[in-house]
Amino acid sequence: MRETSNPDWHFQRPELADFYLKSFALKLSNSRALFARRRMGKTEFLLQDLAPAAAKLGYRVIYINLWECRDNTNEGVASAVINSLSSSASLLDRIKKISGKKINTIKLNAKTPIGEGSLETRFEPESSSGLTAKMWQEIDHCKEVILLLIDEAQILASSNNADLAAALRAGLDVRKQKVHVIFTGSSEHTLRDMFAKSNQPFYNWAPVEPFPLLDNLFVHHMIAVSNHILDSNYHLSYDDGITAFDQLKQTPELFRRFLEEYLIRPFHGHQAAITSALAKTYTDQGFDRLWSDLLPVDQVILQYIAANQGGLSSKNTRLLLGQRLGMTELANHTVNNALARLFDKQYLSREDRGVYRFEDDHFEEWVNMEHPFV
Repeated sequence: MRETSNPDWHFQRPELADFYLKSFALKLSNSRALFARRRMGKTEFLLQDLAPAAAKLGYRVIYINLWECRDNTNEGVASAVINSLSSSASLLDRIKKISGKKINTIKLNAKTPIGEGSLETRFEPESSSGLTAKMWQEIDHCKEVILLLIDEAQILASSNNADLAAALRAGLDVRKQKVHVIFTGSSEHTLRDMFAKSNQPFYNWAPVEPFPLLDNLFVHHMIAVSNHILDSNYHLSYDDGITAFDQLKQTPELFRRFLEEYLIRPFHGHQAAITSALAKTYTDQGFDRLWSDLLPVDQVILQYIAANQGGLSSKNTRLLLGQRLGMTELANHTVNNALARLFDKQYLSREDRGVYRFEDDHFEEWVNMEHPFV
């Protein structure tokens, strides 16, 4: 392997970023909702293509990943906005705003060759409504137009976040000239429900469309960077790269793992690198742990769907599933409750009435491999 300085692994998509920003400039809409499966490059595009392009045009960009703050979404959203708009604040003020709590003191411990010292703090919880009020205040005080990037936006569709979704809708409605929003999510079904169902806070608020996926141009770029690093005896051919991309279900994150495996052990060949990339994905995603945490009825329904079986609600199917669990026929409400849990955990989504699919194709592969429905 040759030495190389700062290889550019990012496949730039300036035309796509420009397309979204120009759509806002036309003032026909101030929001969009984009969906694509996990690990398809949405976040990288937002952070490395769209955000820098927007900043050059004078936008104040705020990125929020709702998956990272799903246990306390209200505080996570407000704190992210407040922190992003307060970059010039003092360290103490920023800590206050990030934490969403009032600070009386701060505790710092330090050891020196001649002794120890400490400074203590006490935190007092601040109400969610207080944080939300601060968030809107910061937005109103911002002089630039704001581009709000909300990643994993399907989290807002959960019943636990109904009040937050309603508050965001109300606040953003009166700030359409001030705040432009791009929602992205991994669940097409949930995003469409968020914006198409009349009982949802964000009903008819943003057009829902597929996020344009990376294609063979991405593969060519990544192989060119790899071959610049590799000894010429181990250069990857474009055909082998396309084969790997296809076998990995055209998933950019997994293709990067494939390249990492190949760069470390090119003498094992590209097929071994594909196998190793998949194995690491199954392990890193913790599929074993996810599976063990599921109820038996949820497991058997996942097995059934992974095997591409149909008619989940039919009497014969419910009888078969019940027998797998050592029971009699499963009741309809038992099946529906299990599906609701699997939707809530984002393991499954509904494509059509009675038609379900895995949100993560690789979890489906793992279920078929490790726990086949036979």
